[in-house]
Amino acid sequence: MKKLLYLFPFLFFGCFQPKKQTPIDIKTVHEAYIKKELYGKDSIQLNQERIKLFTQEWNQATSEGPRKMISEFWVTFKLKDSSIRRFKTNKGFITENNDWAFFSISDSTLIQSWWNSPLPYSSPKDFTPLSFIKRISTSLKTEKDTLFLGILMVEKFPIDWVKKEHLEPLFLLLDSKESSGCFFNPHSSYLPNYHDSAEKGGYAAIFIKAFMEKKKVDLGLYSCPKVDNELNKKLRKWWKDYK
Repeated sequence: MKKLLYLFPFLFFGCFQPKKQTPIDIKTVHEAYIKKELYGKDSIQLNQERIKLFTQEWNQATSEGPRKMISEFWVTFKLKDSSIRRFKTNKGFITENNDWAFFSISDSTLIQSWWNSPLPYSSPKDFTPLSFIKRISTSLKTEKDTLFLGILMVEKFPIDWVKKEHLEPLFLLLDSKESSGCFFNPHSSYLPNYHDSAEKGGYAAIFIKAFMEKKKVDLGLYSCPKVDNELNKKLRKWWKDYK
């Protein structure tokens, strides 16, 4: 009996060795949404930017050992093979299904903030060309990486969105290889990887070119532009004559 009592702590704790989460492969994700109650009717669809961020948070989450947790939100991922993965969250903690193993994420307000702002799509009227570049260069720093959040937008750019007064400061950014995020249209089927990044000068060139050609800015369904030296030469030649 004494031997059994002596062995019991080792048997008990041996059952709860730190567990590794099963990573999400973002290429396999079809869609994802949040619910307050697992079988409730109200839900919020996650856009690609948020799917990307949740995936990174889960894949990099830190194991905290066994614990039973009351759910605050349920996050459901539907995969392209029709399988489903469900995650239970509460503040900065997350677990898959009802597993006893749980993990901590870097931002305890992340899921709540998504629930409070269900329509994150930006509009061209929210930005000037310069504030667009500033916003799309916003990054989220984690312990291991820097994630550029990009901009998600549905609406088309108006033809007069780039104005003459924007050109001088845009030309100052033309050769900038400082990293920024990518542009996404939610109708795109492309899910970028975590390390996709554009360059500020790439956006500056696109905006100047649209003004030069008297056309609308067109970033398509997905755009991650880099500095184009040949294009920059043409733009500078035009600018010299235009002024």
